[in-house]
Amino acid sequence: MPYLERWKFDDDPKEFDLVEVTLTFSDGSERWSLVTTPQKLVNYSKKEMEIPGFNIKHLIIANTMDHDDIEKILKYLEANDELTGASKALEC
Repeated sequence: MPYLERWKFDDDPKEFDLVEVTLTFSDGSERWSLVTTPQKLVNYSKKEMEIPGFNIKHLIIANTMDHDDIEKILKYLEANDELTGASKALEC
């Protein structure tokens, strides 16, 4: 089974409330997720939206946007077979 080799922020965590990350696996496949913090999620939900809520299955909520914290969460999800459900296939 492929394992997570590396990941990267695709957006600047200081500039966006929902930050895209790309996950690269040992077999060359890639997936992506959105990462945010509770406070950034509140900021996002206060923005004008067409509907009063949203559902994002591939959203990971972290305590901080610190690289090491995100790394720990991704490793935890992978170890518990939850990383695939917390991400979407990246189609080239």
